[in-house]
Amino acid sequence: MATHRSSQLNRVFRFGSFELIEREGELRKNGVRIKLQEHPLRVLLELVSNAGRLVTREELQQKLWPADTFVDFDVGVNTAIRKLRQALGDEADNPRFIETLSRRGYRFIGPVDGGSVAATRIEIGVAPKRAKSSLTRRWIAIACVAIAVLVVLVWAGSRNSKTQTGVLERQLTANSQENSVTSMAISPDGKQLAFADNTGLFLKLVRTGEVYRVPLPPEFKAGVDDWFPDGYHLLVSRAEGPGKSSLWSISPFGGTPRQLAENASLGSLSPDGTHIAFLRGDAPYSGLWGQEEWVMRADGTDQVKVSAARQDDSQVGVPTWSPDGSRIAYIRSTWVYDARASAVEINQWQKASAQTLFSDSRLSPAVHWLPDGRLIYAFGSTPNQQDSILWAASLSQSTKISSSPKRITGGHGWISQIAGSADGRVVIFLRGNWLPSVYLGTLDTDGTKLLATRRLTLDENENIPVAWTPDSKAILFSSNRNGTREIFKQAIDEPLAERLVTGADHLSQPRITPDGSEILYVSTPRSAGPESPSAILAVPIGGGPPRLVLKDVGIAIVECARLPSTICMYTTVKGSTWETFRFDVRSGKSPSAPQIDPNCNWSLSPDGSERAIIEYRPNQGTIQFRSTTTGKTRELVVKGWNGLIGVGWSADGRSLLVSWHDFERDSALLNVTLDGKASVLLRSSNPEIWHAIPSPNGKLLAIAEAGGAKNVWQVEGF
Repeated sequence: MATHRSSQLNRVFRFGSFELIEREGELRKNGVRIKLQEHPLRVLLELVSNAGRLVTREELQQKLWPADTFVDFDVGVNTAIRKLRQALGDEADNPRFIETLSRRGYRFIGPVDGGSVAATRIEIGVAPKRAKSSLTRRWIAIACVAIAVLVVLVWAGSRNSKTQTGVLERQLTANSQENSVTSMAISPDGKQLAFADNTGLFLKLVRTGEVYRVPLPPEFKAGVDDWFPDGYHLLVSRAEGPGKSSLWSISPFGGTPRQLAENASLGSLSPDGTHIAFLRGDAPYSGLWGQEEWVMRADGTDQVKVSAARQDDSQVGVPTWSPDGSRIAYIRSTWVYDARASAVEINQWQKASAQTLFSDSRLSPAVHWLPDGRLIYAFGSTPNQQDSILWAASLSQSTKISSSPKRITGGHGWISQIAGSADGRVVIFLRGNWLPSVYLGTLDTDGTKLLATRRLTLDENENIPVAWTPDSKAILFSSNRNGTREIFKQAIDEPLAERLVTGADHLSQPRITPDGSEILYVSTPRSAGPESPSAILAVPIGGGPPRLVLKDVGIAIVECARLPSTICMYTTVKGSTWETFRFDVRSGKSPSAPQIDPNCNWSLSPDGSERAIIEYRPNQGTIQFRSTTTGKTRELVVKGWNGLIGVGWSADGRSLLVSWHDFERDSALLNVTLDGKASVLLRSSNPEIWHAIPSPNGKLLAIAEAGGAKNVWQVEGF
């Protein structure tokens, strides 16, 4: 008798070094699986299965986002395409795979060896009568095995049900990188999410997904801090200008905002709603920190400072209240470039008495006190400190940790804010991937215009460019991609980087010696304390063993001039004291007295004659020049550009490359002439611009930009 065949199809598409397997829902590169979410995968499948043909945005909406699904489709498809381009190493301006047809849709333009079928075929038929007994025995054996497997699965399932935590985690917002969520809070009943992004302030019903815009007066830009216990009012921080903010009470359902406090931000309501803890004193260039913790009544009266600024320039994070309202907790952190010390501090605010609960350099700015007395905090995980894990620690009446902390959840992205419902059953947090990457820019002949830019490092790790090789063909940068910070070199025409220096310590700031023969770098112990020495080492540019140049405590900045000058300088940070020393790459530190600096960023001119200095303080619009020999200073005002943060010299030393940030997170890279005239080379809100390093030939820039989407997540059942 003829046999009937049915097939379970599994299309496999191959393009470049990639392979897309439909049934498994997997994208692989050279056989290695690439992590990609469901919607980007489905968009990719739709594009490659229609390779060469325009797939309209309307088609994608109909197939991937049904009519009864509540979602911002434009945000959804833009996010999916962006994630696909990141996964494929593709570029919108110069695509190899996905071409954008403005306002119409997308076309997959790469050659596809696809649609091939890997089929699992199941034969179903009637065997000859003489084989009936054999077939019967075969089916009985299969049935017995199936029953045994089922029994094992049931047993395992019942066993797992007793041991699994039952934690449920889900994403509440899906904003794109261009419009990230900036702040959020959950209503006391856990049913409404208030959040802000670059376009305004919104209210989302968690169960149904409906989103409503919160009405605000014109020019009233605010971030969400907390809900009042009545569930009808929000506590918000209003941005009023560079370094200026105030606290307000508003209703998301309409009405006139009411100001509670000036020069205040990032407030938190006590459990009974009678008091507000908040921050004062701007912490430069960060929207999550302040210099002082304050408490006032909920109507804005009786303002009391409970934690003052310290001489170590430490910053304090957003406060959270103990269940009985007698204490506040927050993170205190001290930053020195890429090294920091952080601690959870608990303050009995009525006495202004603070104690340290524990210290750990992995702590994020976020902390939240639950009604049951547990304290939730976030740790940066290893090997990538940009990935955070939520932990919960039970505290005793004496505010000591009473049992081993328990992990709640983890995931990809840095956690910067934590909030919760009044009963503590629902916790939300803001998770983002704010990672620095290396971008390559091409300058025009006079260096005042940036003709083109592209991303050079395509991985999701911290990649910070610092210098160029003398031939202008490769960029030196530090990266934590292997679990600790190491030194890498990447040619401008290559997709992969070469690891130059590795070790057990954190390695950073690769610089070229004046004669171009060696690479200097800083080695800092991974468990370094305030008194731990760092080392400046040198390694031949062509490879070889490192040699020690000098050791000192708190090395922060290292730079060298170019021949004929042989000057190199480094800064040490010890508490609030900044000292800058001259040194020789062969003999070490100079015996001459150091120059005493403010808390600042500086850059050494190519000829070694002076340093350009930008002090770390809000609304900075002045650049100071200081002679490396006499110490004499002069100042340069850059008119109209308050908010300068980073400085570097052009290759010819005739102008400066200056990074600028405003209070709304907008950023720019400026070319500033030595008489104070500024022209914009690049402007961006996401990613934000950190600094730029010119190539020795003056034709290219290595630009450090940091960006990524931030969104709200919810966790319960912990």
